[in-house]
Amino acid sequence: MISIVHGLKEYHLKPKVGARYSYRFETIVDDFSIEKRPIQKSYIRDVQIMPIGKAEYLDVYQIFTAKISIKSNVAVADEYLIKQIGYAFDEIEAGVDYTGKIVRIFNKSELSSRWQKTSRELEKEYEGSFIQSYFSEIAMILKDETKLIEFLSSYKMFGLYFHGLFGNYLLWEMPIVRKKIAEDFKNSEVTEQIHPEKKDFVRYKINGRSNALYKYEGELVYKEYQLQEALIELEDSTQSIKYATLFLG
Repeated sequence: MISIVHGLKEYHLKPKVGARYSYRFETIVDDFSIEKRPIQKSYIRDVQIMPIGKAEYLDVYQIFTAKISIKSNVAVADEYLIKQIGYAFDEIEAGVDYTGKIVRIFNKSELSSRWQKTSRELEKEYEGSFIQSYFSEIAMILKDETKLIEFLSSYKMFGLYFHGLFGNYLLWEMPIVRKKIAEDFKNSEVTEQIHPEKKDFVRYKINGRSNALYKYEGELVYKEYQLQEALIELEDSTQSIKYATLFLG
């Protein structure tokens, strides 16, 4: 007899080729480093996720960012620049394995070429060593498939959807434990514990431990093999960041 986890023996996405799934990805930053002047910024991406076929053992997805918007209780410096950098990753063709993890980027060369053109245009308006260094860092990520996959799989990009947590679940192997890097918190290392369960819906409850963070918790909620919503919240002494995803239809 197989011991299963809260009624959940296994779970996988069931992508329908030709379907189009609309999601909103949002990063909400609450900066309370200055107690009398708390700042909140929200970076929102409206994204289309489209399964388009198979490549050997991989499901192939197109990930298209239709719109980027920024909201804040203060003026946002260089909003145009931030959006243009975001659009450098606006059309991804990714190979995804059975765990839901991105393992291939099929249009890496095209992304790199487009960024070269975009960065040359931006350099006409933005100058300085910091800008040059940042543009070079983006170019390096786009040329290196391993770094590109790592970046796209982060929670601030598409890691709440393509997370690599699907599979078979046995009681003696729970919880799922893995290491993560909190990039927005000085690259602090976190040990995640993920508990899958099935009730009226499928939920992955996530908790994290780190010496650098006061709070690290969240959940992924699925219904009929489709991600409905997801949220991960991290907090230290100076800021709180929420990474959120919502299914729009």
